[in-house]
Amino acid sequence: MKVFIAGAGEVGFHISASLVREGHDLVIIERDREKVQRLEKLLDVLVVQGDASNPHILRANGIETADLFFAVTNDDPTNLLSALTARKLGAARAVVRLGQVFHEFNPLLQDDPDLIPMYPEKLVAEEILALIKVPGASRVRYFAQGRLVLLHVRASRDAGVFGKPLQDLRGPEGWILTGIRRGSKLIIPRGDTTLQSEDVFYAVGRSESIPEFMESLGVKAQPVRHVVIGGGGQVGRTLARLIVAERIKVTVIQRSAERAFQVASEVPEALVLRGSATDPEILREGGVQEADYFVAATQSDEDNIFAALLARELGARSTVVLYHSSEFRNVLRTVRLGVPLSPRLVVAGMILRMVHRREVLSLDLFEEGDAEVVEFEVPARARVLRRPLKRLRFPRSSIVGAVVRGEESFVPDGDFTFREGDRALVFTLPEALTSLEKMFSDR
Repeated sequence: MKVFIAGAGEVGFHISASLVREGHDLVIIERDREKVQRLEKLLDVLVVQGDASNPHILRANGIETADLFFAVTNDDPTNLLSALTARKLGAARAVVRLGQVFHEFNPLLQDDPDLIPMYPEKLVAEEILALIKVPGASRVRYFAQGRLVLLHVRASRDAGVFGKPLQDLRGPEGWILTGIRRGSKLIIPRGDTTLQSEDVFYAVGRSESIPEFMESLGVKAQPVRHVVIGGGGQVGRTLARLIVAERIKVTVIQRSAERAFQVASEVPEALVLRGSATDPEILREGGVQEADYFVAATQSDEDNIFAALLARELGARSTVVLYHSSEFRNVLRTVRLGVPLSPRLVVAGMILRMVHRREVLSLDLFEEGDAEVVEFEVPARARVLRRPLKRLRFPRSSIVGAVVRGEESFVPDGDFTFREGDRALVFTLPEALTSLEKMFSDR
């Protein structure tokens, strides 16, 4: 597939790195010379320095042959103009990254079904809300119209699951461990894998039995009554609206007077305080010492980390920390500062789904792209049909977490045989994705 990417910032770079691994034909257009040089050093792709809305640049690089055009710079007008230009010059589809939600009413976006808007801040706010609704989890992703869920969670030290092979453990019916983060290594577990106290798990199961699964890991769910948000930008405002709709008390701390007024106008049910989320007095005034969650959602990674540390010290039960630069991932993991959340991973997961075959219903990235979760629909002539799972030569770096058949969902065993129309949720390392797509494709 031929893919154009306009913008080589954090999101553009991450998408590019994922697509290069999968063997796609990429053209990246970026104005900034330093970013161009960085890409040329790190990735084996064609990088063009220039303006992605320039029709001469687009034509010179074969835009008429593009299957997909991604406009993912940090500037809404640039993204919109470059995507419109690409579509007019022949790109089959264009995805436009937009920060301002008022673009939902832009007639230019409504007239073309192959011009697809994407609102990262809204996606991130929805991701945080999902976390808040499952206390104790550090990642929550729903699949199969919400019937299946993938959780990222750490077991309590007294849960009684450590030092035993997985094949000897009995958890709630319909759940399976699909991945284990052990230090810097991501492991696809097998029956003889023994759990260790420092492990963090990925598990797939039925949404309705989340409380039973969390209880089996010794994680006690407590009702969420109060959330404090540091930062009243697009993510903070959107999240405040979503939380208010769940009848949860919300306090928003915002430094800028103009933006604080905007938050108060858009979310009148929220308590809005003008000040810095890195100020202990403002945090206390906002009630962070009694908060169930503190969400650090400013544009500054440094401020987010410092504010979350303060909130934890003052008594916040849980923290969610947004980080925009990958350099902070290991810092957050080392200090175990609540739930680190990367907006660019949320965006990249949505974007990458559009690159894959039609059998891929959804795709999400985990661990900075070190792992992927893919939802496949089994077509009529797929290679996975007519043979039991244990004879399919499934990649060792992949595991089928669950299957949905009609109204039924279950964890398959080695004797399970796929049927046409089944939906399979597969947890995989990136290098196995191409093989999986071939196995699940309509030959």
